[in-house]
Amino acid sequence: VNILMFMDPINHQVLLINTPRDSYIPNPAGKGAKDKLTHCGYYGINNSIEALTDLYDIDIDYYAQINFTGFKKMIDLMGGITVYSDSSFEAEGYVFEEGEIQMDGDMALVFSRDRYHQRDGDNARGRHQMAVIKALIDKLSTDKTVLMKYPEIMNNLQGTLVTDMSTNSMTAMIRMQLNDMSSWNVQSYALIGPDGMARTYSMPGTELSVILPTKHSLNHTKDLIRMFYAGETITEEIAYIA
Repeated sequence: VNILMFMDPINHQVLLINTPRDSYIPNPAGKGAKDKLTHCGYYGINNSIEALTDLYDIDIDYYAQINFTGFKKMIDLMGGITVYSDSSFEAEGYVFEEGEIQMDGDMALVFSRDRYHQRDGDNARGRHQMAVIKALIDKLSTDKTVLMKYPEIMNNLQGTLVTDMSTNSMTAMIRMQLNDMSSWNVQSYALIGPDGMARTYSMPGTELSVILPTKHSLNHTKDLIRMFYAGETITEEIAYIA
């Protein structure tokens, strides 16, 4: 999973950008040789960060990684979340109906991971992951009780969460939200492109299935980021242009 989150605490706006793991992009470890984004992670988190900063011409201030155990635990400690599903499907014993669904950690993980029951596979998985992040933000921005549990939640995530954001920075964000409990405008977009076959830097001996990002989609992503930095309001109509 490689999701960029842009946060504007002044205008209370969040922009989520999903870059599919099979996106065929330059790998910094290969001095620009093309590779799958997910393969960039073989060479460390900093290599993945560099790959995304080069792709979108941005700076990334912080990173955070959470494993499946921590993901489920975090959502359960928050008392569950309400997630919007854009389709109906069944996976791993769960029935997901289109619309808002109350989910615990295990159900949210299944929702976030499934691609085999989706008409557009990995693209749907990316949308679901961003829908879960939006649900988390909505919960944190409306429920003071959950925000007050922040120290307990972080303590329980020891060993499952890795980040280079300082405790002071996280605490400052929590205090800011507690002071005004403002709602946030959360919009998302996914880099898209057709499937293809190509040789990769990490596995040069064979052709692998990849996603070939279109120039139009990449430019639209960059436009959204520029709008965000300019303080412009990003609406759903703007964000979801294919």
